[in-house]
Amino acid sequence: MSWETVDSLPDPHRAGSPYQSVAEPVVAKRVGLTWREKLTLFWRSTPELPSKRAAESVVLTPSHLYVERVDGSRQRVRLEALKGRRVDGPRLVYGVLDGEDLALLTRSGCSVITELEARFRQTTASKFAPLRLHQNRGLAWGLATVLAALGTFWLLEYSLEEMWDRIHQGLYTAEVVLGVVAGATSMLAALLVLLFVPMRIEVDTLGVRRVRGMLPWLHYLDEPEEFHQVRVDVIRLNGNGGVRREVGFVVRLRFKGDPPRRADLDLQQFLHSTQVERGARSHDAGELANRVGWLLDLNIVRGD
Repeated sequence: MSWETVDSLPDPHRAGSPYQSVAEPVVAKRVGLTWREKLTLFWRSTPELPSKRAAESVVLTPSHLYVERVDGSRQRVRLEALKGRRVDGPRLVYGVLDGEDLALLTRSGCSVITELEARFRQTTASKFAPLRLHQNRGLAWGLATVLAALGTFWLLEYSLEEMWDRIHQGLYTAEVVLGVVAGATSMLAALLVLLFVPMRIEVDTLGVRRVRGMLPWLHYLDEPEEFHQVRVDVIRLNGNGGVRREVGFVVRLRFKGDPPRRADLDLQQFLHSTQVERGARSHDAGELANRVGWLLDLNIVRGD
């Protein structure tokens, strides 16, 4: 059901046997990439979707999707192997069973995208839409602000000229030297926090995509087949006298394996402080788990 190599793409105008065009009538096609599209694909290239494997020409028939890629290879896949789609900025990513996904840049009036979208419109309209969650954004901004403020204070308080003078005198541990170093270190730490701490999690029928950084530059993709189940677990903390007290719920994804090859992926926490809030948070956690379970086709388990 995955990609297979072909010699050429169907073309109804190509000279040859008329039986070939009857067997593979062309429903829609798109040809070529503009320089702007090539630049966009290069900029958004990822290990899972490298720009050299982007589709340069696409032909859609009633049974197959044919692709000629930037690297010159020609392949086709049965339409039944298309398992879902994801909107990724200017790209539409179509999942392929047991094969690499296909990314197409959106074009106004593109007949291929129109036909492919028609295959998924009924499913996505009647079921859950893709899910996007954000983690640690507030923590990242707060910590980065504090570090940047400290760095600015130290850099304004101590002069670079005085620092170099002390270094030339061999006074490497002078107050001005340590102050400038502390200021520069704080500014660098603020930048690193913004680059690594915040994370965006996107869940759809193609899997779970995690993107780290305020500037999305670290991408991780986990396919649905890598997960075992969706769990709704109770969060408990030790209270006075060592009594464990329930404070909320967490929705997490468990990877396959016994023991799992990776730690659970926590998606979102739902905290409560009263029994009234407990019911509402339990319902919210259950709704999120149901949504994730449908998108990834996983069983849902509620922990104790």
